[in-house]
Amino acid sequence: MRRTLLEIPIPFTDLHLPIYSYGFMLMLGFMMGLFVVRRKAYAEGLNMDKISDLCLMVLISSIFGARLLFVLHHYRDYLSRPLEIFMLFKGGLSFYGGFFTAIAVGALACRRWNLPPLKLLDMMAVGLAIGLAFGRIGCFLNGCCYGKPVAGLAWAVAFPKTMDAQRNIDGSPPFIHHLEMGWVGFADPYSLPVHPTQLYEAMWALIMFLVLDALYKYKKRDGELALLFCILYAPMRFFFEMLRDDSEAVLAGLTLSQVIGIPTFLLALYLFIDGRRKLGVTSPGILALFCLLAPLLHYSLYHNLC
Repeated sequence: MRRTLLEIPIPFTDLHLPIYSYGFMLMLGFMMGLFVVRRKAYAEGLNMDKISDLCLMVLISSIFGARLLFVLHHYRDYLSRPLEIFMLFKGGLSFYGGFFTAIAVGALACRRWNLPPLKLLDMMAVGLAIGLAFGRIGCFLNGCCYGKPVAGLAWAVAFPKTMDAQRNIDGSPPFIHHLEMGWVGFADPYSLPVHPTQLYEAMWALIMFLVLDALYKYKKRDGELALLFCILYAPMRFFFEMLRDDSEAVLAGLTLSQVIGIPTFLLALYLFIDGRRKLGVTSPGILALFCLLAPLLHYSLYHNLC
């Protein structure tokens, strides 16, 4: 964990400008995603200026939507500290909030600028996958989105106790949680070993990027890659939520991301299979079996990690 990546000294003062790891990795993820989208847009002969403007608009709207859903979900935590709503460097973005907000804003922008929405959605799905990988590394450095305590796991991670200038304990998030639960004491330097769920998701996001990028030229119609992103991501998020310890249940023992992920996966799977069936290019049964391998793979991975 390294919340502050580096500090840049301000000339002629004793002040330093902190560069937070979470924000830096989000920026790096956006730049990588933008590079991927622009590369594919150039190959498709689209207007590059409009593509860059669209990506920036999607980024801003996705951050807003992701933060809004997170704050609404954890509103009790912000009632006494409303100014922390704007402290994005501490983490606190909900993927699905940003995902659906970005789709809505992107669709409106495509309509205004006369851009092909489904084609761009496929490009952004590939870019989003690589961006998500960098973002989850940022979560790891920030200490948020942490996993449940686990014993005997070789790659389990213990997050450190951190203190502010007044020597008050202000983190890390896993340490604070374990302290509140009574699992560690004030004198302990680290939290209990936990699953590095941030790195699990980062690795899967990288795999998703490689798969989507490789399949891009083989898609049969626009929109397929975006649906495939949902098919691959939703079950991953569902099963990794079981390993996380920072999300509370909201319905029938399921977290908010799991509740959203179930219909997202089923709808994307149906649209993908139905689209291929109408084109008559692939047997629906074989395609359904292929798509269902994604959640089965996640279940197997979850079972082995536990």
